[in-house]
Amino acid sequence: MKMGELEHLTGVNRETIRVLIRKGLVPPPDKPKATVAHYSDEHVRAIRAVRNLQREHQVTLDEIGAMLRGDKLDKRLEAPAFHHLENLVAARFGEDDRTIALETLQQGNPHAERDARGLAALGAVELIETEEGTAVSYTDANLIGIWARMREAGFEESANFFPEVLDHYTKSADYLAFAEATRFIARTEGLIREERAADMLRTGLPLMLDFFGVLRMKYFMRYLTAESEGRLHEIVPPRLDRAGAADAAPRQEGRSNRKPPSK
Repeated sequence: MKMGELEHLTGVNRETIRVLIRKGLVPPPDKPKATVAHYSDEHVRAIRAVRNLQREHQVTLDEIGAMLRGDKLDKRLEAPAFHHLENLVAARFGEDDRTIALETLQQGNPHAERDARGLAALGAVELIETEEGTAVSYTDANLIGIWARMREAGFEESANFFPEVLDHYTKSADYLAFAEATRFIARTEGLIREERAADMLRTGLPLMLDFFGVLRMKYFMRYLTAESEGRLHEIVPPRLDRAGAADAAPRQEGRSNRKPPSK
């Protein structure tokens, strides 16, 4: 395709596209002649990934470049940002290159390899062997980076904290993700078009992550209060199939819309 079609498909003007190419965020076009440039679907994909990172996550072009190099950002990014980043990497280098080497992560995080292997043992990250050495996806690099920030806050080996203490997070996340996926599919399959479902998830998943985080903090503080009052030992430990929050609100009786069975 030519530049005009690329502008139309992405909604980005040619001056901005040239800036993205010059900064190395979008691959250069195929140029069979000095005055002829051909673009492809990969250029569309890369430009959209950059725009999504900018609009949805307020990431600058320089910050995107830093992320691609494996540098640690000062700002916190939500998980969907790393999906856009992987799409950008795939568009620039191909589907098989959505990874970053642990050696690269080590430059900014001396514990990166050790933490990566600890998280891999839990199933939280996947170690990928490449010709350049062991690598991880950009999403998994973010998980390793999060644990690095936990280290900076004091959650380290000297205080008896290891990556392995995250096992309850991996198990709970897997349980929750499976429940979300199966329930969403059951409620939308055949009723909502795929594009609409994708839009719902794009908005809903981050919102429900916030919802989960608020509930978690609410329950955590209840348990700390119970400990300070000397009654934590009286609380039945919660299970995924049973409510267990301290001072949980009693169930409210209400009307049921179900009809009684016919006699």
